[in-house]
Amino acid sequence: MKKLKRTVILLMAVMILMTGTSLSESADTEQMTAQMLSKACMSAGNNYRLKNVLDRAKAGENITVALIGGSITEGAGASNYRECYASRVGVRLNNTYGKSNNINLINAGVGGTPSTFGWIRYEQDVLKRVPASDADGLPDIVIIEFSVNDWNEPTNHRCYESMVKGVLESENSPAVILLFSVFKNGWNLQDELKKIGEAYDLMMISVRDAAYPMMGKLWTMDEWFSDEYHPTSLGHKIMSDCIMHVIAQAYDAETAPSDVDLDAAPAYGLDYLNIRRIFAGRELPEGVALDPGSFSADDKKSYTNLPVGRVCGQNFCRQPEAGNQPLAFTATFSKLLIGYRTVSGYGTAEVYVDEKLAAKLLQPAGSWGQTEVVLAFQQPKESEHTVEIRVSEDSLDKPFTVTCMGIS
Repeated sequence: MKKLKRTVILLMAVMILMTGTSLSESADTEQMTAQMLSKACMSAGNNYRLKNVLDRAKAGENITVALIGGSITEGAGASNYRECYASRVGVRLNNTYGKSNNINLINAGVGGTPSTFGWIRYEQDVLKRVPASDADGLPDIVIIEFSVNDWNEPTNHRCYESMVKGVLESENSPAVILLFSVFKNGWNLQDELKKIGEAYDLMMISVRDAAYPMMGKLWTMDEWFSDEYHPTSLGHKIMSDCIMHVIAQAYDAETAPSDVDLDAAPAYGLDYLNIRRIFAGRELPEGVALDPGSFSADDKKSYTNLPVGRVCGQNFCRQPEAGNQPLAFTATFSKLLIGYRTVSGYGTAEVYVDEKLAAKLLQPAGSWGQTEVVLAFQQPKESEHTVEIRVSEDSLDKPFTVTCMGIS
């Protein structure tokens, strides 16, 4: 045993000499890492649901973890998909709490899109991708990451909160985790979005609070960020470290005596809780009568990514040779969200509600194919309306694609 101890000490000494790191520096690094992980936990939240899910996983039950967010969740910046935080979290959850790889992962990250688009496509890109092995067909843990995508989002966080509450109300009582990523300049929306997490006592994990203060100490900006917005593989790894640390902390704590309070007063509003989604090629919501007009083509170049594939599936695309008959529908609603492709070479369109101009769907500078979402119409109370979307007169020679719509 003494010989083994001497060997270990010698190996440590050789490693220190090779790396140029002293024992005190190593201890400092370990201390800073522990400090970083502790600050990742903005709130452990009510752990009642989380512990139930992870106990079921440890017992061998098939469960599903879904992640929905922007390009960081999609995996942008990592050298390959296996090195992104979402993939790492899936592997590590299986290794820590799973049994025979029984924890399924759904990555529903889509670059350049806000929570408004996320909630409209939630059914398509999350619920419809739950594997058959998960008996109830619903995700058991949902991680929501839109803190760097919701700048200028048109519903003032009401769609984000509606998503949170809508997921919480699912029949299988899933655990919801709010993840707050960060840009290279230190910006995110966690101070606004945390109010939603506080309202429902949810787990909240802050990459800004944890990792950003360590820039220049444990790593440089260039080591952590691949560009102004996305983490490198190292950054993605640290994100997964933060997530797993907070989950472990919550799991090891005493179980909350009761479930989250679903009757809690909302932080911003639940205007889109019961959103009805309108897609091409799919059954329309009850009470919606639609005529695609000239928007009957399918834009095959619509945005895709590696973990999700083609986002939302079939869309309402108008090609120049199809004429200019409007995409029209009649329904009862108070609010209208429209998602449309923004890409160089595409045209603009106008939205009419009850024959009055309600919104213009423009092509922002620097568009690269992402879906922009606008709140095209809102009023205090529901009533029946007729909606028409027409390509602008100066865009008749250009294509235009409506990705999807949501009414509430």
